[in-house]
Amino acid sequence: MSVAKAVRAENSRLNEVFDNLLTMLRNFVKENRITHDEYRRAVAFMTEVGQKGEVSLLCDVFIEVSVDAVDNSGRSGTITTIEGPFYVHDAPILKSPCVLPQRLDESGPVLLFTGTVLSSKGEPLPGAVLDLWQSDTHGLYSHFDIPKNEAPYNLRARVTTDRQGKFDVQTRLPAPYEIPKSGPTGALLAALQRHAWRPAHLHMKVEHSGHRTLTTQLFLKKDPWIDSDVVEGAVKQALIVDPVMHDDADDLHRRNFSEPYFTLSYDFLLEPAISEAA
Repeated sequence: MSVAKAVRAENSRLNEVFDNLLTMLRNFVKENRITHDEYRRAVAFMTEVGQKGEVSLLCDVFIEVSVDAVDNSGRSGTITTIEGPFYVHDAPILKSPCVLPQRLDESGPVLLFTGTVLSSKGEPLPGAVLDLWQSDTHGLYSHFDIPKNEAPYNLRARVTTDRQGKFDVQTRLPAPYEIPKSGPTGALLAALQRHAWRPAHLHMKVEHSGHRTLTTQLFLKKDPWIDSDVVEGAVKQALIVDPVMHDDADDLHRRNFSEPYFTLSYDFLLEPAISEAA
């Protein structure tokens, strides 16, 4: 497709989507008899969302699940879910086996996360990249809750699988956390009488040449918020995992661990890129 045709197609798509959105919003106003005062309050709310830098947060909490459902409808392989607002590009590149970047005094139980990245035919994918990110044991993310200069890329890395498509990552068990609630998004949740908690989870993007990028999360089974994520619909049964605790004294001594640790194994299945699957 020529550049001119691509631009025309993009403009046509923009006009179609915008017109549909405008029609929907105008009908919403009429059907719900929105008053001018309510309209101004909504405009003020959206203005504050922008000023507080919460556009991504607000949209990811209330809308991204629907985008994920549409974008990945009929997709094979490992189930997708939302990316969320805390992703950071260009995390350090590490080769498996590895330890995710962390502070010298990083707290929380050690988690040994292993698995294999496979094609839709079940073939191992060497050189696949797992872009991993998570909260710490207090529910804090680097670059957002933890200043970058204090702990750059804390618990974030792009991990390359070995020749058998396997990965072996040492990290920390994540914790549940409340999304930021001091701003307009939190105020809206409070007005709706909804809590702001997300269950403990690990984020990942999984990539390999010739395959569709997989964006998903793994959720910890025993988390108290597993059935009531503030992001309704993000938790899916196939993405719920149950890390195994190890507390044998000889094993701990052999690994030089002072406290019990956990293990988790999960394989990721990537489908072919759309051009190849068509």
